[in-house]
Amino acid sequence: MPKVSIIVIIYKVDMFLRECLDSIVNQTYENLEIILVVGKGDDASESICHEYENDSRIKLIIDEPKGTAVARNQGLNAVTGDFIAFVDGDDKIDPDMIETMVSAAISENADVSVIGKYFMYENLTEGSSENVKEVYNKKEAFETILYNDKFFLHMWDKLYRRELFSGIRFDEGRQVEDRQMAVKILGRAEKIVYNSASKYYFRVSRDSGSRVADNLRLSLDADYKICEELLNKYPDISDAVEYFLMVENMSVIQSAYLYNIFSNKNNKSELKYIRKHILHVMKLKKTSKSMILKMVLCGYFPHIFKYITVSRRNKFLNTHIEFGSGNDWTKTFKEQSVTG
Repeated sequence: MPKVSIIVIIYKVDMFLRECLDSIVNQTYENLEIILVVGKGDDASESICHEYENDSRIKLIIDEPKGTAVARNQGLNAVTGDFIAFVDGDDKIDPDMIETMVSAAISENADVSVIGKYFMYENLTEGSSENVKEVYNKKEAFETILYNDKFFLHMWDKLYRRELFSGIRFDEGRQVEDRQMAVKILGRAEKIVYNSASKYYFRVSRDSGSRVADNLRLSLDADYKICEELLNKYPDISDAVEYFLMVENMSVIQSAYLYNIFSNKNNKSELKYIRKHILHVMKLKKTSKSMILKMVLCGYFPHIFKYITVSRRNKFLNTHIEFGSGNDWTKTFKEQSVTG
């Protein structure tokens, strides 16, 4: 039984932290090293973590909060396990998640094991009961990601062989660090195994740091850099890159409408990309009829697109109640000197 090091980043998540930690310490896979990295000054979360210190598998690190990247690096520097996993302090995992991921990694001799995820709301949880295992090489994995199919560039739905992190760490002082690191790690992996069974519970929060308006543009900037790097390595995945950037540009415009910050001037570059690439993306086999309609409305009928975007979002929120912690993440990023 190889040892698995689980790194848990904890800051201002005391409302959900016990649920998170209980789900980890009660895993069916017992050979764990549980590294809790707590931002100093979060007394409520720190107090909860001390309640779990009687579990010999737990290592507690308390330091000045300087952003997620710094905290994850602190966790990486402390690991002694054969595999590494990440769990956010406001999420939780199924009791057999680690066992399932380790089993898949060993049976397929894979460097990265990916699992399906639930989206958790206050009033319901959505996921898939499908249980299908698929194996990819790195190029196939990137194509799957670019087509927004099955899994994405998250750190928390994956189990990694420790060697993949040798000599590299998260880019500190930045808000959007997950995607670049995920590309680096997957680029080192010879084989990736994916199990579609939903095992990770991602808590959807209306005040999540990933929902801050500024992050939308930062994520898009990161997308262009990532795609440039991928095209240099795999020139024949250009269709997937174009599809991915189309989706990401439209997402920025949609979010700008929802935050009421859209303008033709501020969103000029996104509109330009959509109008330039729409004809080619329309012809791709992966492009659905609904995707074609969305591109046309977004690029040429903005008023209709805005109305549909806002209406659908309001309808969605009537049936899906997002969690709220009351945290002001824009202020927190500023206090921690975390920039773009």
